[in-house]
Amino acid sequence: MAKHLARMAHLTYFNGRGRGEIIRMMLSAAKIPFTETFLTERKPFEKLIEDGVLPFKQVPLLRIDDMELVQTGAIVRYVAKKGGMYGADDKESALIDMYYEGSRDFYFHFLTVIFMKTEEQVIKDARTAADDKYFPALEKRLKETGTGYLVGSSLTMADVGFLEVLLLCVEYGGDDFLDGHPEVKQYYQRLVALPYIAEFLKGPLRKRKNDEQYVTEVKRVLNRQ
Repeated sequence: MAKHLARMAHLTYFNGRGRGEIIRMMLSAAKIPFTETFLTERKPFEKLIEDGVLPFKQVPLLRIDDMELVQTGAIVRYVAKKGGMYGADDKESALIDMYYEGSRDFYFHFLTVIFMKTEEQVIKDARTAADDKYFPALEKRLKETGTGYLVGSSLTMADVGFLEVLLLCVEYGGDDFLDGHPEVKQYYQRLVALPYIAEFLKGPLRKRKNDEQYVTEVKRVLNRQ
């Protein structure tokens, strides 16, 4: 069960999905309220570096519990632990990590949209990866647990990780992307119907697809024009 959360968290990132969306989803799933600062120009980013809060000179940055956390994986795991979404024991935590990391490998197929590949190529590559690797793994695991979740009997970091990618599969590939895998489709439909997930997806915290404006702002902030 999530602990009592006294103070609001604050996320600093670009005004788009990128590596920040999984953090937004995790915070929402963990019922941790947060505000955001969007980086659109170079100077505020340089100020963060000068202030010493970006040790690796990159975002996202999450201020939470009197800490300044960077590195997406570290942030997501902290939020998962704080929200009671990291397993009941070390074995469950290891399984959650395993499936979460698998979701990140799958997610990489979509991370390159606009920056490196066309949508058509991304969808083609993602379908191949889904059919050959990720969907069979999900189906097998869901049959093993029988709970509707990848580990244990409630939502964990692993489920949120895969939900992010399944949302992209449907958004980019259409509603029929999951049709050949009914267990995966039922899993997806179950997750998006969870009240705190549904609220996130319909609200302002859910960012638009990464578009040309997002790419322009990222390049400007990172001085990569």
